[in-house]
Amino acid sequence: MQISSKRLWIEAAAGTAIVLGATAVAAGGPHLGLGKLSPHPVWLVVLAMSARYGVRGLVTSVPVAWVALAFLGGPWRTAPAFALKALATPAELGALGAAVIVSWIAAVHDRACHALEEKLRGVVAKSNRDAAALGELRQAALALRARNDRLDLSLAFLRDVARKLETGDRAAAADAALTLIMARLGARAAAVEVPSSDGRPLSTLASAGAWHAAGGSEVPDTTAAEALRSGRPIRAVDITGAGPTDSDLAAPIVVDDVAVGVVVARGVSRMGAASLRDLAVVAEWLAPAFEKARSGADGGALGGGRRAGELPPPSDDGSADIGPGDDAAGGERRGLSLVTI
Repeated sequence: MQISSKRLWIEAAAGTAIVLGATAVAAGGPHLGLGKLSPHPVWLVVLAMSARYGVRGLVTSVPVAWVALAFLGGPWRTAPAFALKALATPAELGALGAAVIVSWIAAVHDRACHALEEKLRGVVAKSNRDAAALGELRQAALALRARNDRLDLSLAFLRDVARKLETGDRAAAADAALTLIMARLGARAAAVEVPSSDGRPLSTLASAGAWHAAGGSEVPDTTAAEALRSGRPIRAVDITGAGPTDSDLAAPIVVDDVAVGVVVARGVSRMGAASLRDLAVVAEWLAPAFEKARSGADGGALGGGRRAGELPPPSDDGSADIGPGDDAAGGERRGLSLVTI
């Protein structure tokens, strides 16, 4: 901290007054011991100010101490000459030299102290910045930990879906596929539909979300029918005549080039190519479960379908051929066959 010059002058004057008063009492003679005490005790004030304030203390205290000593220790008219004569003695000059050395050492220490203070301010500022950065890093670490926890949950979710798709029967695999579709596409509703023989174009094998509230399979779905007919994924916006009751996205479930079902989604916020591709991938993952059902691996035989893009050959009476999974008596249908859409 910078000391004001006024304070230096006051301290030098006060120290000089104390030392001269003590010298007058102790010496008991005229001239306050000037010329008798060598070096004069007033140098104690100079040395103290030099040690405390360096060169500034020396420059301030020497004039104050010796001017006061000159005017108080002898006649005023001869005070300057008397003081200079006493100051020219070897003892007083030696005391002055000692005071100069002390002030120089103090100045060196003062510069080192100022340098350390600057470094300390820099370290404190850096510490404050590091503390702020550390707080941000803690927040980022918490966010990454939360994201990692979500990733662990996502991996567990995907593991369960994959297990059901791989080892479950057709219904369980369809439920798992719909769960994945709802989570991946953010769809409002989704369903797995298969060809039906009860007069409806398609029947719902499994559904998720508000499927029946949106019309379900009671209303003909142009998007699903087109996906079955063409054997490729399709969007409602790419079909002429698609309405609000039709699905937004549809992807066929193909087994050995035969369309055996379709996966549809409604209420999809982003109906881009990426969403359609994701739906097609899920339909591809679902195909092995239908293949097992077709071969009787899950306890039933899936009826004959048609190859993607092919129309069913008409029978003699003009109706579509029914697959071998239908019995003549109209009993329980254990497989599924594709009829004319």
